[in-house]
Amino acid sequence: MKMKVNKDEKNGTYWFVVSAGKDEDGKRRQIKRRGFRTEKEAQKEMRKLLQQVDDNAYIKNTKLKYCDFLENEWLTSKALKVRDSTISNYRHIVKYHVSKYFHNHEIGKITTQMVEKFYGYLANEKRLSERTIQDVHKLLKNSFKMAVKRRYISHNPVEDAEAPKVPRKEMQVWNLEETVRFLKVAESSDLYIAFVLAITTGMRQSEALAVRWKDISLKEKSLHVRQTLSHDGKHLRQETKTKSSYRTITLTDKAVEELTKHRKRIYEEKLRAGSAYQDNDLVICTKLGTPIIPRNLLRVFYSLMKKANVPRIPYHGLRHTMASLMLANGTNPKIVKEILGHSGVKVTLDIYPHVLPTVHKETAKQYGDMLFG
Repeated sequence: MKMKVNKDEKNGTYWFVVSAGKDEDGKRRQIKRRGFRTEKEAQKEMRKLLQQVDDNAYIKNTKLKYCDFLENEWLTSKALKVRDSTISNYRHIVKYHVSKYFHNHEIGKITTQMVEKFYGYLANEKRLSERTIQDVHKLLKNSFKMAVKRRYISHNPVEDAEAPKVPRKEMQVWNLEETVRFLKVAESSDLYIAFVLAITTGMRQSEALAVRWKDISLKEKSLHVRQTLSHDGKHLRQETKTKSSYRTITLTDKAVEELTKHRKRIYEEKLRAGSAYQDNDLVICTKLGTPIIPRNLLRVFYSLMKKANVPRIPYHGLRHTMASLMLANGTNPKIVKEILGHSGVKVTLDIYPHVLPTVHKETAKQYGDMLFG
């Protein structure tokens, strides 16, 4: 197509049409601009558009509402990639926070200043915590990033927005003496194996409660993390938190010993229950073979902590305790990262900075002993 500027004889303004290749459906796409006061202005705008097309940087001229984009494109895309609990959290943020504020805003007209004003509204008017606002910030940043890729906007306004800083909570972990004391008291509990696995493998609660016997090789001393249990204890899912969470962990001799004993007990309970037993092949289960409801496990956990007279920590603190003890004992952070299922060593080191001074001192001592005896 020959590109040229045309004059509208009725009102004396200038206009042009530019060919912009083909759209997603293979149809020819044309960009039309009109209403220029002079031919020179029209030519300047036409050259600019042609350069954008050549550089694959052309932005669609759209009046798309940001909330429509979130509902119809971003959430739909995310639903294919993340867990049900995660997408549910995204929908909650969109419905109760984002949509109520940006309900009628066009995606191309939202600025960095508007985003920062939104954060102020969430903090001062809605009284949301810094952590919740940080979650909103991450959602906005990711969704606008997709909008840039899809050519709805040329720049992500959230990139330069000041998000609230979330203060790092002091990590709640046990030292070695407290850990040993708790395990000694927990021996009397039917759920003892849950605590042994938590402290020796660092598995998340949802992972441990979903482990099946077919995921374990007592002979090879290995455990495969392959699925998770939902927070309400009703659904076993063939998925893990992230790709790196799908992993194999080497079991300690003590864990193998306790699993062997536990398997015998499970078999005896199955015989006693008879036809009432629901065989889900679960390692940690009720006397009828059904999954343990997470809140019931927590109830036992809190009771045992009180009996053992150890500091009260969340169940996730068992995972942190294992990692802290391993790092303090000189275990390579890369190994700890693989056991925990983190995406990278940096994630592991960022979570456990409190252990690093001890690790550095021990490393320096070992290196000095090697050099100078």
